[in-house]
Amino acid sequence: MSSKVRLLHHPASQPCRTALQFLVENDIPHEEEVVDITTNINERQDFRDEYNPTGQVPILCDGDLRVWENVAIGRYLNEKYGCPSHWFGSTLEERTRVNMFVQWYAYTLRLGGGAFHWTIFAPMIYGTDKDFTAEVRKGKHLLYESMDLLENYWMKDTDYVCGNEITYGDLAAFHEFVSHEAGNIIPETVWNKHPKTRAWFEKIAERPASKQVSDWQYETIRQVMGGELEVTFTRRTAVLKGTEAHGGHNTGLVHLGEDHDYIAEVES
Repeated sequence: MSSKVRLLHHPASQPCRTALQFLVENDIPHEEEVVDITTNINERQDFRDEYNPTGQVPILCDGDLRVWENVAIGRYLNEKYGCPSHWFGSTLEERTRVNMFVQWYAYTLRLGGGAFHWTIFAPMIYGTDKDFTAEVRKGKHLLYESMDLLENYWMKDTDYVCGNEITYGDLAAFHEFVSHEAGNIIPETVWNKHPKTRAWFEKIAERPASKQVSDWQYETIRQVMGGELEVTFTRRTAVLKGTEAHGGHNTGLVHLGEDHDYIAEVES
């Protein structure tokens, strides 16, 4: 049996790239196993019984132990390998800040990934004859609201999302934007309203580990959008299935009949 931990992942997944980059950043010996999420492999009961009852990746295997959910994987690796304290904080205040961020990210910025998912992947899964406008709008609501909080709260007075050193929260947030950038989801007008967030993204993108982990996503999505690559999905499940056309987490639901287009306002 190998003494290395094993990461089951797919490079198209933002949480998978986050966990993988943490391994790379900290030079943790590991093996990788790509789970082809375009197929039904992670929908099968034997896969779920062995690895994760939800079927989702990433999954970290350490002997008989199975760890799933990317932040839990990061915490486990951080503690097992004694990684530098900046990743999850060395003081109670720093650890609390990271805890706050990764919990906030999970139901805001992460769900904003629906803007990318329903634009790029959903037509491949469910067919190009389907209308995903409502789902894309839901994702954009969450994404744009999250960008406002990144700009005006999380990084108001700091260089990174939890302070002046990089943390696991930065990796998690960064890989959400990698997908949006690869898919040309965020208009330049929106980026221009968030200069700190743009500078933060570009700074992390320059890290060697960021390039190593993200290159596949940029190249593959470029080929898909350019018509050079056709991806066939045989899976029939997907995350981020929200159908609301309006409303995110921070500004709440738009009242029925209210003539206010939040997305148009941000993109103007």
